[in-house]
Amino acid sequence: MRINKQFFSSLRWRIAFAYLLVIGIGFFIINLSIMEILEQHLIEDKKITYQKYSIQLAQIIANGYHDRDPNIYYQIREFSNDIDQVEGESTRVLILNKNGIVEQDSYQSTSLLRRSLKEDYHEVSGVLEGTSVPARDLYISTGEPAEYKRVLYAFAPITHHSKGIIGMVFLSTSLDAIELILGDIRITISFFSATISLAIILISLILAGFITHPIKELTASITKMSKGHLNQRVNIRGGGELRQLGEAFNLMSEQLEDLDNSRNEFVSNASHELKTPLSAVKVLAESLLNMDVEDPAIYKEFLTDINFEIDRLNAIITDLLVLVQMDKEDSNHPRFKKEPVLLNELVQRTMKGLKLLADQKNIRLELYNEEEVVVPGDLLKLQQVVSNIIDNGIKYTPEGGRVTIEIYNTPHYGVVKVSDTGYGIAPEELGNIFDRFYRIDKARSRSTGGTGLGLSIAKRIIMLHNGDIRVQSEENKGTTFRIELPYDNQEQGE
Repeated sequence: MRINKQFFSSLRWRIAFAYLLVIGIGFFIINLSIMEILEQHLIEDKKITYQKYSIQLAQIIANGYHDRDPNIYYQIREFSNDIDQVEGESTRVLILNKNGIVEQDSYQSTSLLRRSLKEDYHEVSGVLEGTSVPARDLYISTGEPAEYKRVLYAFAPITHHSKGIIGMVFLSTSLDAIELILGDIRITISFFSATISLAIILISLILAGFITHPIKELTASITKMSKGHLNQRVNIRGGGELRQLGEAFNLMSEQLEDLDNSRNEFVSNASHELKTPLSAVKVLAESLLNMDVEDPAIYKEFLTDINFEIDRLNAIITDLLVLVQMDKEDSNHPRFKKEPVLLNELVQRTMKGLKLLADQKNIRLELYNEEEVVVPGDLLKLQQVVSNIIDNGIKYTPEGGRVTIEIYNTPHYGVVKVSDTGYGIAPEELGNIFDRFYRIDKARSRSTGGTGLGLSIAKRIIMLHNGDIRVQSEENKGTTFRIELPYDNQEQGE
């Protein structure tokens, strides 16, 4: 018979086994307690009863024993028979004199007659000395081979009104009947415990099946995801941790799917962006090969166009490499250096480098910085961000417009705000402007020489500084970029 090891190692079986183990331990403790209480109750009840018998017999025979009445033996026999009938168990009665020597035995056995029991039973001395000695139970060995039996002993002094203690009654009886009762109860309890345990296993397996079904569904979905099927979702039922797990998985699956779609879109866009200048170079090169013209000016014009397209291609590849490199960075432990950066000087230096471009379009650059703003960061990387934002403001602002830069402190951030009076961005476009290769107006963007990666690179640099970059815009009125850089990158990162 083959054992399904996978089933027994499953979470369902483990839950069922855990239920069984907990309840089994509970049953064991309860059963043990019940048997202990019941045993103590039956034994104590028997002790009290036989203690009363011994006292009662001592009172009956007290005067006769003092007077050496020969009828005492018959009284003892009769009393013993009465006990046997009532209790359903044979009872032995011994009468001991004040020295602890057996003088009467209801079993008519000579083995104990004229024998002192003080050494065998220490209770004898106590009873004869007037000490109150309760009945007690113990195990004794009988026969060959030795067989242990449980017996009960009860004691009572025989007291004469003038002589005091003149002897004692010693009763003994077997506790086999109680042992049989306890044995039957143990068997009954064990049977019901086993039956209930079996029912618990079945019920636990059923309940565990309901509990683990969402986990199985989740595991199956994860297995499919590992094979590339990222569009997996699980049904969310019930509440508690399993619901939270299902919601977290669906969210993760959705994000992975979005990431995969973004990656595919990125590859598609990158391919398209790279293909455009390559196609242009190919067309220009083929044109040169097929032309039968010896005019150097024409060759120079075509080679200039080829050089421009190669520059575009080189710019795209460079930006892609920058993005790949920054994607490997960890914002808590970036590989680029951190040093105090005075944003005022950084912006002034950037504006000086872009002034010629602004003058060509008659665009006015304005700077407002009434206080020094110092943040930790990489000077060159931050200058790349500021340069990209200001450059975009100049490129997408009509002639005669204005680009305004403000630098100021807030309680937690140093802020650089760049506003222009340009074309603006439609509300539906705002959420996508930081996506890679995303262009609001592709034709116009290409005419300005952009790769579509500048804002993506800027956002990634700011994120690696644990900062934030946000944008507000209104069509035909202008756009505002707000760059926030924390004073303490480590605390912000944590």
